[in-house]
Amino acid sequence: MDTLAALLSGFVAGAAVGVLGLGIFGSLLVTVPTTNWLRRQFPDPSNWVMVSLAAAFAAQAGSALLGLLMGVALLSLEGDSFGLGSPSWRFTTGIVIGVALLCVGGIFWQPSIWRRFILIGVLAAGSFGWMLPHMALG
Repeated sequence: MDTLAALLSGFVAGAAVGVLGLGIFGSLLVTVPTTNWLRRQFPDPSNWVMVSLAAAFAAQAGSALLGLLMGVALLSLEGDSFGLGSPSWRFTTGIVIGVALLCVGGIFWQPSIWRRFILIGVLAAGSFGWMLPHMALG
């Protein structure tokens, strides 16, 4: 497997999760109630816009970095075989289990936004679990 292909594929998959995830969670940045501690620190609406933009950019950069780390993890699996519709069934299985556990934890933490956790979980599992190995190994 080509190292550059795995890292670039991870970056692209992470960037896709970051951009599409902003559509899922972005509306929560501007609808934070005024009773929130962070919202009380920035009472002026123009300041809150800047805080929201910084959070969005940090989330997108973090997703791209996470994608790079996933590319490194894919590189560590040598001699993998096809399965589950992926060129690397062990990597895909690990990603799906990890994302499922994170989604369950998020749903227990904030049950009111369970649909958003499910959507981002499906997006992350699809991007990291299937898209990344297909781009890197395909």
